Amino acid sequence: MKNNYFIKKVNSPFEDTCFFIRNIYKKKALLLDCGRIGNLNNTELLSISDIFISHTHIDHFYGFDRILRTFLRSEKTIKVYGPLGFLKNIEGKLAGYTWNLVENYNFAIQAFEILEDGRILTAQYKASNTFRPEYGELKNTDKIDLDDGFFMCFEYFDHAIPSMAFRIKEMMHVNIKKDVLEKYGYIPGPWLTDLKSHLRANKDLSYLFDVETTDGIKKISAGTLKDRLVIFKEPQDITFISDFAPTFDNYKRAINFAKGSFVLLIESMFLKDDILHAIDKKHSTIDISKNIFIESKSKFVHFFHFSSKYEKRKNLFFQRLYEDVENQII
Repeated sequence: MKNNYFIKKVNSPFEDTCFFIRNIYKKKALLLDCGRIGNLNNTELLSISDIFISHTHIDHFYGFDRILRTFLRSEKTIKVYGPLGFLKNIEGKLAGYTWNLVENYNFAIQAFEILEDGRILTAQYKASNTFRPEYGELKNTDKIDLDDGFFMCFEYFDHAIPSMAFRIKEMMHVNIKKDVLEKYGYIPGPWLTDLKSHLRANKDLSYLFDVETTDGIKKISAGTLKDRLVIFKEPQDITFISDFAPTFDNYKRAINFAKGSFVLLIESMFLKDDILHAIDKKHSTIDISKNIFIESKSKFVHFFHFSSKYEKRKNLFFQRLYEDVENQII
């Protein structure tokens, strides 16, 4: 299966967490966590529409200052998502600077603080309003629309503080066999877009479409058009699970959340020999993360967020890391 994603690992896996993500079907790029982002140029940064922050420990969030600096003179609105307390964290960043000369700038931040009870607190910070917050709230939301046929789901994990995982989901791809259109004398038009939406929504296959053909308008069922014209391509989801304690609850929750992912990005900070240290620091081990990957039946995996204590023992660390899953690492 063709990989629809370009995943740029912004830093070494022994350094701060940050992934720059592009998908061939999405107009804008995404950023997963925002530690040091010096390896991204301004063109790449300005192509980002959404930033997902697992938690606001400094190694996951201090690059947000660079985001502010890069976007300030743009006319863009950037969306950022984070866990409990996230609006306060954003406002703390903004409060660190003086904004008295930005009233004619059109840059804005739209922030989402996702709560465990399903509510989402929102705030918009506009440069033209010197970044004073305009608050709102979304209710009963288990996923967020990211445009271009993508949406985001989320889950909470224990890291001694709430740490969020994100799943970027594609819609089902419905492709039309162009050579078959000509074979049946079908003339492309708005009915094709309606057909794709109808099939993605799993609606009634007996529904009749008004299809423009070389012999005039014909009524043809969605089922017939599906069989004649359509090739389905399974969506490719990316699941991002960063810092989490090595508990059974986190383990089971991670397997369920990552189930069937195309790519699983998951932290693997310690060797199992250091499990007591992992418990103390509330981080996963290689073996736990590998088991989550295997049990979730994800297709590919990328491990990250390795403890710097292993930099002098890289050979041993990577040997343990690659055992049993080498051909599935992306």
